[in-house]
Amino acid sequence: MKVRITDELAQQIVDSAKVVVGWDVNFIDCHGQIMASTDDKRIGTYHKAGHAAARTGQVQTVQDDRPTDGVSKGVNYPIIMDGLVLGVVGITGEPAVVGQYGFLLTKICEVFLKEYRLSQEVFSEEEHRSRQVMALIYHDDDMVQQLAEDQPALAGSQYVAVVFRWHEGTRRAGDFRQKMAEDCQSLGMTLYTYIYPSTVVVLIPSKVYPDWDRKLPRWKEWFYPGIFAGIGTEESFHRIHESYRFAKMALQSAEDRQIFCVHADEMKLAFLLQSLDGPIRRRYQKDICQHLTERDIHLLQVYYQQNLSIQETARILCIHKNTLQYRLKRIGEATGLNPRVFHDAVTLYIATLPWL
Repeated sequence: MKVRITDELAQQIVDSAKVVVGWDVNFIDCHGQIMASTDDKRIGTYHKAGHAAARTGQVQTVQDDRPTDGVSKGVNYPIIMDGLVLGVVGITGEPAVVGQYGFLLTKICEVFLKEYRLSQEVFSEEEHRSRQVMALIYHDDDMVQQLAEDQPALAGSQYVAVVFRWHEGTRRAGDFRQKMAEDCQSLGMTLYTYIYPSTVVVLIPSKVYPDWDRKLPRWKEWFYPGIFAGIGTEESFHRIHESYRFAKMALQSAEDRQIFCVHADEMKLAFLLQSLDGPIRRRYQKDICQHLTERDIHLLQVYYQQNLSIQETARILCIHKNTLQYRLKRIGEATGLNPRVFHDAVTLYIATLPWL
């Protein structure tokens, strides 16, 4: 049976692929439309070389940027399962450089698609659990409805999605996965899974959440700073994908701020900003920061992280307080915004958020 690839699944594939290969990645459907990309301005656009790869089943290399064809230089690989082309994954960059990642890129796609394949085969308990979780977080309506009919007790609960991710080189990732599975089982939780290459997703029933939450300090003690966590909102069974989306945003915030865990409820501003189109956010950031250097932006990020404390910011940046005040004044002159005045500080704070 052919796998039906959703936009959410395609985005998960490209996000995970970029973590591994480090270059921008696109997932292109069989009609040449970019379903998902790590460069969000390309999502929904037509990709001529990707269309050719899907039509011919052959790798397509692009040596030069061709805006009229919707392509950038790079290499595009058809994803073939059971003799059928399911889509195309493309990596952007100099072909001679990015081409070496082709085998790895296609293998990453295969891992995701094989886990997500809808089938009547008999799966192991772990595979079956993974299939259920992936259907819920990627919003596969048909499979979610079937699951609700088969297991009404699951469908009657509210859930909170939690996403854990470890960084490359973390030595205790295996220990964490094992401990997480043990703790989930001890609490009677059945919806949790590992997603290649470095993520664990746990869907926690609301009635169990207080007991689960009490375990967080111990996990932080054992596994931080190699592992970070994002906690989503409380949602109904059929809206678990929304909780998962918020959990991923909270996870990104935890990594950016270098703290173990962030709860979605702490991110009201982030949710508001993320609801805006990517081009609008980028235009805002460009307009505010166009005359600032990377050093200026880093200074402002530290300054606002320290609640506008001159003393603490100077200490962290290892500069004299007078030097810091001078640099803040220069930033004010460059932008027309005073970093030490509340209204202007809010404008600069938003524009320099690392995830904006």
